[in-house]
Amino acid sequence: MTAQLTTPENVKALYTDASYEPTLEEWNWLVHEGGAAYKSELAARTVFESELFGMNTYILMSMMEDYLRVPERLRAIRRHATPAELARQALPIGNKRSFINLAAMPLHYLTGRELFVDLGENSLADGLEDQLEVLRFWREATIAMRTDGVLYNMHADPANSSHVVGDRLLAEIRSHLVPADDQVKTVIRKFGARLTAYAFLENCDARTAVCDTGPYQLEDGSFLALRETCADGSGDFPWVDGIRETLPYHHFVIAYRLPNTVRMDNNVWGTAWFTPGDYQAEILETRVFCTDGDVLRPLDIAEIDEATKAIRKAHRALYQRLAETDPEERNLYATQMYAWKTKPWARLAGCYDEIDWTVTPRIAESYERFSDPDLALQLIGGIFVPQDRDSCFRSLGG
Repeated sequence: MTAQLTTPENVKALYTDASYEPTLEEWNWLVHEGGAAYKSELAARTVFESELFGMNTYILMSMMEDYLRVPERLRAIRRHATPAELARQALPIGNKRSFINLAAMPLHYLTGRELFVDLGENSLADGLEDQLEVLRFWREATIAMRTDGVLYNMHADPANSSHVVGDRLLAEIRSHLVPADDQVKTVIRKFGARLTAYAFLENCDARTAVCDTGPYQLEDGSFLALRETCADGSGDFPWVDGIRETLPYHHFVIAYRLPNTVRMDNNVWGTAWFTPGDYQAEILETRVFCTDGDVLRPLDIAEIDEATKAIRKAHRALYQRLAETDPEERNLYATQMYAWKTKPWARLAGCYDEIDWTVTPRIAESYERFSDPDLALQLIGGIFVPQDRDSCFRSLGG
């Protein structure tokens, strides 16, 4: 097993000072920490299964695509605005620049690096400047986004939590909460289930549209949990053309106030697990918010019912469309979905049209090779749960 790297002496600056330039040793500590948490979560909780999508295949293709294209895209974005400026420019919740997508930026990119090395196309010494470009963007944006002074959820207080909402926004959310009586619980539970199912399907059975932050501790011992779920409202995903227009809203935050008898744990990329599992039975107060137009707007019961019905119809239409789509084209959709995490950042920076969003031809043409289930599983297993080290990622710089 890989030896644990020593915690840097300048860990506070590493976590909170965007102007501080980490040493290569400090970058490698961050890479190791993220990779160790990533391996632990993937080994313990993730099963790659989907009725419509060959998930191992598109994971391989998209993460290799990330490695080829993300650095140049981030450089284009940075020419217009710094990561911190972008993170502070808009709501920190209820959009596709969510914590889950930001956390995935280095995780997916570094997985792509490992794949190219394992396939014998690169060495561990290759591409250091590109790798640091991605890590710098992630670190600066995360410092600006988080309010708890860390970069990873496992380092937060309490451990395995994430906080991106400041006191003013938290107070605004609390002011709109309503008591969670049986009717409210039923309506919001049904809405949340429909929305989550649709968001997973729209994102090719990936988690990237559903993000949890919290617990936000309150003075009476209870806490807030925030679940962000975003459908494509900007035209990023061509496979929902003609369907996205049927939805009355696209970006949502569901807030739950829960008692201290419930435990919330948030993994490294921003997916929460609650104990007990049926935590919704314990909800004290709740509210659904729409965040379209970067404005937090509470929805009433009638609006939630309207959205639930529209989402149900959209889900059926999208499922039928995808079921009738050629498997290789579906796989290209999924590869694009994972490789387009920087689109919302480019839109906010005003440089979306300056960036080539097409998938690299060699990656698009690799479907037949990586659709071999034995090869795909061998590569995935060798990187996500390596037997010879405790982190998914090997050190930068060779």
